Amino acid sequence: MEENLYANDDYILTTRKTGSRDQPIKEVGPCSPHPVAAASHSRVIQVLLAALCLILLCALGILISLYVSKSKQLESLLKTQNKSLLVTASTNMTAISHPTQRTLTSNNLTCGRCKVCAEGWVFHGGKCYFFSNEKMIWNKSRDQCVSKGGHLVIINSDEEQIFLFSRTKQQIYWIGMTDLETEGEWLWVDNTPLNQTGVIYWYQRHDGTKSEPDNWTT
Repeated sequence: MEENLYANDDYILTTRKTGSRDQPIKEVGPCSPHPVAAASHSRVIQVLLAALCLILLCALGILISLYVSKSKQLESLLKTQNKSLLVTASTNMTAISHPTQRTLTSNNLTCGRCKVCAEGWVFHGGKCYFFSNEKMIWNKSRDQCVSKGGHLVIINSDEEQIFLFSRTKQQIYWIGMTDLETEGEWLWVDNTPLNQTGVIYWYQRHDGTKSEPDNWTT
């Protein structure tokens, strides 16, 4: 019996010769990794990848949680700061407004004492009055008042009439009322009808009789 061994780059063939025919005994292929070892290695890689994905998901969840928490903290901080700023602004406004109000009040009181009327005129109730010592007829009195930049007095209230009466005492002055255009139809010098004022101003004589309203003037 004769055994022959053939070898090349791809495989090794061993034959055994018995009689006249060679019989192949064993074929050995090229060297390759063991199938069980390759499968085990692939599973390890899969486990590692799964673990890595899990770690990444956990990290992402932690980051999202931190972001939400920080956002809420920042929002709360901003609200607190805004409230604090509003309180501070309100306090400052109050601190500023009180002295300002006192200053305005003081200025108003001072202005109330200011000399707002020309020399010889009397200030009362926001108006300036001139009491003339000259005796004139109504037309000339009216013209004199106009020349001084005014007009014969138009009485708008009982209070104003009381003031004028207290200033004139027993003297008689013209007022800015006349019925020159139509007898019996009394008009103020600004053409306002007497009946529109709702009050009639008459001079009360000592004997109890009443005179015409244009017997008063200033």
